[in-house]
Formats: sequence, C-alpha cells, structure tokens
Amino acid sequence: MYGASHDLVLIFPKDWSEGTSEQAKAIDNIRSKHPHIHLRPMDVISTSKGDATWRDSLTKFQSFSLTEWTRILAFDSDSLVLNTMDHYFLSPMAPLAVPRAYWLNEKDTDIAKQVLGSHVMLLEPSKARYDKIIKEALQSGEFDMEVINHMFRDSAMILPHRRLALLTGEFRAKNHSQYLAPDEDEEWNAMAEVSRASLVHFSDWPLPKPWKHRTSKQWSDALPDCPKNEPNRDDRPKCADRVMWTGFYEDYDRLKDQECGILHGHKNH
Repeated sequence: MYGASHDLVLIFPKDWSEGTSEQAKAIDNIRSKHPHIHLRPMDVISTSKGDATWRDSLTKFQSFSLTEWTRILAFDSDSLVLNTMDHYFLSPMAPLAVPRAYWLNEKDTDIAKQVLGSHVMLLEPSKARYDKIIKEALQSGEFDMEVINHMFRDSAMILPHRRLALLTGEFRAKNHSQYLAPDEDEEWNAMAEVSRASLVHFSDWPLPKPWKHRTSKQWSDALPDCPKNEPNRDDRPKCADRVMWTGFYEDYDRLKDQECGILHGHKNH
C-alpha cells in the first residue's frame, strides 16, 4: 500500500472467519491475494445508542489490544488511503495521538474544549489501557469519539488535521477556513489538497457509507456544486471539488469490487 514499510493489519468480525458465508469467502480471498496482511478476527463492540450507521464503531478500540506491535495507526473502514503514512510513526511516542475534529472546532474555541477526532488514531497497544477503554465504552454507551474525548482529552498528542483528517464533506463545503487553519486566508484548491493528503474519510451524511447501496437521488443530492460560470484554471480542472469527490467514490467502488466483490455478487479477478 503506497510502499508501506510497516506491517498491515486487518481487523474484522470474528464470525467472518467461520463457515462458508460470503463474508468468510471474502476473507479467504484477501488471505490468498494478500498473504502479507495480518488478519485479526475480533468481537464486534456495539452501542445501542443513536443511528445504526455508527453503532459498531466501538470495534476500532480492538486496535488497543494488538500488543504484538508497539504502535498502531488505526483508521476506519470508511476511509481511503491516498499516500504513504509511514512518516507518522516517526512522531514522538504517546499512548494516543489524534487530529482534532477540525469541522467541530471554531477558531475561538477554548483549547480545553476542542474536540478530538477518532477516525484515525496513532496509538500504543496496551492490555491495561484496552480493558479501561472497553469498560468505559460499554458503561457509557457513547460513540467512539465521545469515549476518546472523555478519556484522552487532557493527554492525547495532537496530530495536524490537514493531510491526515480530510473529510469527503470538505469538498461540498463553501467555507474551508477550519480545514485550512492556521492558513485560513489560503485559497482552497481541491486538486492540490488531494495530491498532498494521506487519507480521506467518507463523511457525506445522509449519503450512505460507500459500501452501502445509494440511490441516484441520494447521489445527485450530495454532489458538490459545479458552477456553470467557473473560470478555467491552469492548476486544476473545472469543477475540481466534484471531480475529486466523485473520484473518491469511484476508487472505493473499484477497490470494493476488486477485494470484496463476492459480497456484492461479483467475481473477483
């Protein structure tokens, strides 16, 4: 994956490794095609709170149990890797390092009240810390972001959100000052941001997550604007936001069919 020099680990539901289900066949396909990937079946950790879209998001905390490794860069399944991320392992050691949830924080928000993101986490696995996090998550019934903020708000190391915590929703936004901070006056260039970014996270609610079926209306309603009077630019295509945004979904769909096509009625090649 983009020349990654570190181990790659895939966490997946434990029942996917058993029997002859389509999910089990998909895992077997990954095992056969990518023998270098470490496959780790895990229990799904859920909350009964809120929308079903995010109920199983606590499962990401299983990353803290991977004590065979000293450090893990964990990111959600609704993400697309755009460039190598090896350099993040050169960051100072810390139990947890995360970017801020930049889209939730205003410039004048008190530093102690700024929200941490949880869709990408650089963490040090620890059995004791894992037990503590799972206990907190199950007792509170909160989602992953709330749990991370409650437990690590005063201790997490902050990673720059730009390049690492990019959201697909940013390409539908009119104001990019929160993402561009501290260079709020910089001109937004969708193509340049994608070329520099390491990871993009799919976040276009109410458009379904990229592995789910979406209707043509949901798609058209979510498309970034494409002004008819947009001028030609030398450093980007016309309607660059839409071009980049649709490209993310097209790439995800292609990779989904390539690696997990059996789950969607396609034959893998």
